[in-house]
Amino acid sequence: MIKPHLTPRQLQRSMQAAAACDAALSDEDWLRTFFYEAHWQDGVAMAKFDNGSGDHVFVFFTDDGMAVMKGFDHESEISPHAREVYAVWPGLYHGLPARLMQLLQDESVEHEDVTFCFWSSNGETWQAGQAEFAEGMQDGSNWLLPMLQMDAEEFIAWAQTNYEDDFEQLGAAGVRKIFAQ
Repeated sequence: MIKPHLTPRQLQRSMQAAAACDAALSDEDWLRTFFYEAHWQDGVAMAKFDNGSGDHVFVFFTDDGMAVMKGFDHESEISPHAREVYAVWPGLYHGLPARLMQLLQDESVEHEDVTFCFWSSNGETWQAGQAEFAEGMQDGSNWLLPMLQMDAEEFIAWAQTNYEDDFEQLGAAGVRKIFAQ
């Protein structure tokens, strides 16, 4: 398991920029990978990464600096679908403040589809539950978190591969401008 290296506000700006660029590249919601809703609930913004192959990450940011991130790697051994008895891996949500857990319990978030969870109560550092994994078990954070924490150059590389010829609609200069705002 790796933790996010960006603070919640830095992560929020990165995901907001990625969603704006993705929307500029695709008119079709179902083709997008990044989503951002500034007013998901009163005082709460929501960002989402969904690769269309069963893996996703939801991140909620509160106006007072708290944040919670729930990720799901559908191929992970930690997935509730990979266990003999369908259940969230013990300890993943241990210690998560009730206020943040409420955000994850929205029907659209599918809080049981989780392989990693991080939260920040102070707006600066990330915490995780007390889940324990056997050596070699992967929760998906090692490859999903870099997708959320991209800078302009990393997004450009991703978009050129993902959108190929369509990338020229926005171009590298357009991406850099959006990430700089």
